[in-house]
Amino acid sequence: MGRILNYIENSGKGVYHCYQTKKFFLETTDYDILNYDDKPSSSVKASKFAESDQTRVPSVLIKDGQLKRIRPIFAYFLDGSRHTYKVDDISIGKRIFPFLAGQIVVGCCERQDRDTFKPFRLCHDLVLALPDEFDYDDEGENYCRLYCEKINTEIKDLAFVKLSNLKFSKLLLYKTDRIDSYSANSKDSYKNRAVSVIQTQMTNKEQELVAQLCTENRLDSSHYLIKDGSLEYNSGRNKSEEERLKYRENYRYVVGVSKSFDPELIPDFEGHKLSKTIAGLKPHERTKVYRYKSDFNGEEYAVWYLRLRQDDFSETNFSDIVKCEMVILNEGDFIQTDLINSISANLINEAYPVCYGNDTRWANHLYPVYLTETYCKSKYINSEIVLNLF
Repeated sequence: MGRILNYIENSGKGVYHCYQTKKFFLETTDYDILNYDDKPSSSVKASKFAESDQTRVPSVLIKDGQLKRIRPIFAYFLDGSRHTYKVDDISIGKRIFPFLAGQIVVGCCERQDRDTFKPFRLCHDLVLALPDEFDYDDEGENYCRLYCEKINTEIKDLAFVKLSNLKFSKLLLYKTDRIDSYSANSKDSYKNRAVSVIQTQMTNKEQELVAQLCTENRLDSSHYLIKDGSLEYNSGRNKSEEERLKYRENYRYVVGVSKSFDPELIPDFEGHKLSKTIAGLKPHERTKVYRYKSDFNGEEYAVWYLRLRQDDFSETNFSDIVKCEMVILNEGDFIQTDLINSISANLINEAYPVCYGNDTRWANHLYPVYLTETYCKSKYINSEIVLNLF
């Protein structure tokens, strides 16, 4: 038995039992069903515009003149990703739960001009995900912090831990209220609950990094940030109004760009499914900007879809389309259409050069985002090293 599992079993004095099941890296297909980028479809019958131009047309063309004379506004690029591992099954009382670990990387790159694209900031965390019954005395956050410190003390003398300066930053607990039909592949399995708390920890780190940029006055109308993926975090349900206001202020100059999305997330202004309009976008054309209110955090977002390229892609009608999001600062506010067009023109320009051959999603990629993803992926610790800790 590995060092961590052995420590957990011995420290539990009979409360915990580790089964020494097969340890493995959870492949993408194992957590696709969590659909973090594809939120539940809006229940509204027809969407309202979120841009100042209220013209009732399905799409808007970004003209060549706008592309050529546009001043670059994106200076920072943010990407977060994580690897998750099934490290064992653990019994607590008469119930058995999956024991997961996670490796989280959140990175930001900075571009001052065409010749100075460089890494700016990085967060790398190792975390543990255990059932909430693991804290059998309900001691809460303090228990998790102290137990994590004890595990780090237990492994600190291992040669590869010293060499890589490894340590676990947090012990996360996932809820274990009863699941009616337990299945490892169901959307509400214990395994997926464990993955979800690791995902939430990753998005918390993303928000912390954005907050740091704001504190340092690095984001403004001339220095926007592109966040890879949706801005709609599902960790905002229990935030106070003050915290939600701070989130909106921090994301004033942030644009979320998603390579994969649900084209039927919202209807158009006439109540028709927006997917047909999205699929029919011409090169450098965008949809109108619509309001979308999140069921996850109650925030309101401005959402539009943009076709990046002039080339003809036959793989799917969505091959070179991205979903764009901005936070609406105050309920009922409109974002100026000139700003939307400027951002869209910048995004089209950011699609070149291309990473064809290096990424299967190259048609949906913005090149600086691809570079940021590559930087983050290069910082992962080998999965075998992580698994050998257990």
